[in-house]
Amino acid sequence: MFDDINCPEPREIKFWLNEMNLTINQASNELGISTRQLSRFLSGETKAKKIHVLAMQMIWLISENQKDIESNRIELLHKMNF
Repeated sequence: MFDDINCPEPREIKFWLNEMNLTINQASNELGISTRQLSRFLSGETKAKKIHVLAMQMIWLISENQKDIESNRIELLHKMNF
């Protein structure tokens, strides 16, 4: 998702926001940072640090894991009904 976790590009952060389907307010809340700070990352005014990128990746992994769990649950329910 990020080419360089030490120095993510604003376009990569924007891509993450779109993939996670988060608003700036939701994303800043999830990351525990202010909306102003997140906006600065998106504009390129300041650089996100490694800790921010790692948090973004963890949020993405948790989201993907929840999708897998839901998919497996639905699959199991279908098998039980047949």
